[in-house]
Amino acid sequence: MITIVSATHRNDSATFKVAHKIKAILSEQNIQSQIWDFQQLPRDFLFNEMFGERSPAFQNELDQYITPIQQFIWVVPEYNGSFSGVTKLVLDAVPPKVWTNKWCYLVGVASGAAGNLRGQEHLTGIMHYLKMHVHYFKPKLSGIATSFDEHGNWIEGRNLDQLVQLVEELKSGI
Repeated sequence: MITIVSATHRNDSATFKVAHKIKAILSEQNIQSQIWDFQQLPRDFLFNEMFGERSPAFQNELDQYITPIQQFIWVVPEYNGSFSGVTKLVLDAVPPKVWTNKWCYLVGVASGAAGNLRGQEHLTGIMHYLKMHVHYFKPKLSGIATSFDEHGNWIEGRNLDQLVQLVEELKSGI
């Protein structure tokens, strides 16, 4: 099982659409996956989890999406030249040993041209600190709004090609 992390709590985000597209591509390859959508985090997450008062709701999230999983695909939108604050909060709320020796693949999402390159690099440093293995291929989905038609369907193009290549890279490491 692979956990795809939709690393934003913003409603109707392109990040969420990218996570679902990755899940669909994985399903076509008969690879099981699940999406951890940060929109579903407990509403009191910031104040409870950060101060050692683990809630049953967040513990359930850990038990389903992190602890038993060995591979993660983080779909990371650009926020202020890096990644979202909720992503940092999640990483801070999870005991570091839970991440040790697990694999992660990073997918940057941005409306600009760089596809969240800086956010991916910042997150790579954090993942290394947590003793995770970060895959070298890091798709940078730029101009993300142009990846969808007026009905929200994916359009063939460079961004979609990168997601297909990501799954091929992942398959070679399974």
